[in-house]
Amino acid sequence: MEKLSKAELDEYIDSLCIPELELLEQDPRQVHRYAADVLSGKVLACKWIKLAAERHFNDLHRAQHDDDYPYRFDERKACRIIDFYKFIRHTKGVLARTAIQLLPWQQFALGSVIGWVRKDNGLRRFKQCNIWVGRKNGKSTIASGLGLFLLIADGEVGAEVYSVATKVDQARIVWDDAVRMLSMSELKDLLLVKKGRNEISFEKNFAKFTPLSSDSNSLDGLNIHCFIADEIHAWKDRNLYGVLETATGSRTQPIAFTISTAGWILDGVGKDIWDDGLNILQDYGSEEEVFTLNYTLDEDDKWNDPRVWGKSNPCLGASVQIDDIQRLCRKAERLVSERPNFLTKRLNIFVNNAEAYFDINKVYECADRTAKLEDFYGRDCYIGIDFAEYVDLASICYLFPNNDGTFNVFYDNFLPNTALDKVSEQMRQRYYALDDEGYLNILSSDVIDHSTIEECLRSAKELFRVQSIAYDPYHMTQIANMLEKERYPMVAITQTMANLSEASKLLSRYIEDKSFIYNGDKTFEWCCTNTMAKVDEKANVKLFRENPRVHKIDAVIATVIALSMAEIQDKPTESPYRERGFRILY
Repeated sequence: MEKLSKAELDEYIDSLCIPELELLEQDPRQVHRYAADVLSGKVLACKWIKLAAERHFNDLHRAQHDDDYPYRFDERKACRIIDFYKFIRHTKGVLARTAIQLLPWQQFALGSVIGWVRKDNGLRRFKQCNIWVGRKNGKSTIASGLGLFLLIADGEVGAEVYSVATKVDQARIVWDDAVRMLSMSELKDLLLVKKGRNEISFEKNFAKFTPLSSDSNSLDGLNIHCFIADEIHAWKDRNLYGVLETATGSRTQPIAFTISTAGWILDGVGKDIWDDGLNILQDYGSEEEVFTLNYTLDEDDKWNDPRVWGKSNPCLGASVQIDDIQRLCRKAERLVSERPNFLTKRLNIFVNNAEAYFDINKVYECADRTAKLEDFYGRDCYIGIDFAEYVDLASICYLFPNNDGTFNVFYDNFLPNTALDKVSEQMRQRYYALDDEGYLNILSSDVIDHSTIEECLRSAKELFRVQSIAYDPYHMTQIANMLEKERYPMVAITQTMANLSEASKLLSRYIEDKSFIYNGDKTFEWCCTNTMAKVDEKANVKLFRENPRVHKIDAVIATVIALSMAEIQDKPTESPYRERGFRILY
C-alpha cells in the first residue's frame, strides 16, 4: 500500500487545522495533535512512534479520499474513552485519589484504539493493541481503566474482560488497580466487587472483569470480549496467548490488549509480538487491525545519554523522574550486571540477559603484581574450589580479608596434560604461555586427581588460619569427607543461582570500587573475559560460559565461592563433642 510522501503528508496535516491544546487538556483532538507534534519534532520520539504517527494520518487521508477504505476515525467514540477516565482516580503516589488526566500520548493510544471503526457498521477496527513502554509510565492506569470501560461502557452484553499473566499474583495487579479505582469512583454503584471470587461484576449486562493466569484450573470455555496481557515480555508459554486469542472468536469487536516493557526472553511470544509490530509499522497497509506503539531508543542512540531517554519514557517529567533514571543509569554504568535490567525496564530495549559480566579494564585496575603469598602467612583465609571435571581446568582461590575492608586473593590453577589434546592450537598456546608465566600448572598426569587438591589444602592449613574450604560436592565428596574427619572446615556449596548470586554481585561491586585485589594472575583475567551473566526478573545473577569447550571461568567461580563464605554464608563451627564427647543428663 503506497502512502503519502513527506511533502504530501505535511500538506495534509496543515489542511486539518489541528488546534494547539494544553498538555493536560482532555480532548479527542489530542489524538491528531500528538501525532502531528511527533512528526514535527515537538515531541521527542523514536523511529517507530514516528511511523505510528505517519500511519494515523495516512489512514485519515484514505478514510476521507478512498471510498474502498473500510475504516474511519470517530471522534465521538474517542471522546468517550478519554472522558471515561475523568470518572476514575489515581490509586498510588502523590496523585492518589485525584482524577486521572491522560497525557497526550495516552489519549493518542486509547483514542486510536476506540476511535477507529468500520465505516459499514461502526464496530471497532483494531482487534489487537500492543503498547510497549518503559517502567513507571502508567501502564496499569491505562490497562485498568480500559478494562473498566470495556466492562460497562462498551454496550457488550455478557462481556468477559480478563487481566491475564502467567501467575495469578501478576494477573491481579491490573485487576486490583481497577478495584481501587472503582472504590473512589462515581461508578462504584453500578458495579459489584466480589473479592472472594476475584470478580468485578456488571450485573445489568451480565458482564465480568476478573484476573486469569495460566496456572488457573481451566482456560477452557472462555468467551473473551477483552483480555489484557500484562508484562507479556515474561511469557514463556506461547500456547497461553493462542488460547486467549482464539477465545475471542465469537465476539464482534474483541480486543487483545498487551501492555508491557521489553525483556530478555528473546524466543517468547512477547518478542514475537514486538517484532510483528515493527514489521506492521514498516510495511504500511500490511495489517489493518493491529495497533502498535513501540516506545524505545533508536539504533544510534547511546543508552546512557539522558537526551534520548524520553523516547522510551513518554511520561518523563510526570510519573517518571529524570533523577531516578539517572541514578539507575549510573549504577548500570558501574555494574555490568545491572545493565540488562536498566536497558529492558527503563529504556524498553529487548536484550539478551547473557551479557559480559566484568569490565576487564576495571579488573586490570585491581591487580597488585607485587603482592606475595608469603606476606599472608598466619592470616585468616577463605578457600574456594572449582573442580568440575577431572580432565579440565580446576582452580583454587585463597581469599584474605584485610582490616580496611579490602580483600587479597591468590590462585592455584591446574590442567591435566590430556586436556591439551582436546583444544585448538590457539588454546594450546594460551595454556603453555600461562604455564610458563606461573599462572597455570600443567600436570603430567592424565587427570586432576584428589592428591593434587589435597596437597594444596594441607599446605594451606599449615600456612594460614583457614576459616573455611568451600567446594562443589559434585566431584569432591570423597576428599571432603576425609579432610572433614581431620577437622578441616569443609563446606559444600552447590553452584546454584540461589547460592552464588549475591556473591557474584559482590565481586562485581568490589572490582568496581577496587576493594578486590588480586596478584595479577592471568588465568583469572582470562576467566573474567569469558564470564557471562544471566539476570532473572528478581535481579538474581547466574554466571556461565558461552562455550564450555573454549571459555573457561573456573578461577572466577572459585573466587565467588570463597567470597560467599567470607561475606555471606554461615561459617563452619567446631563441634564441642569432638573435644569432650557426649554428656548424658539424667
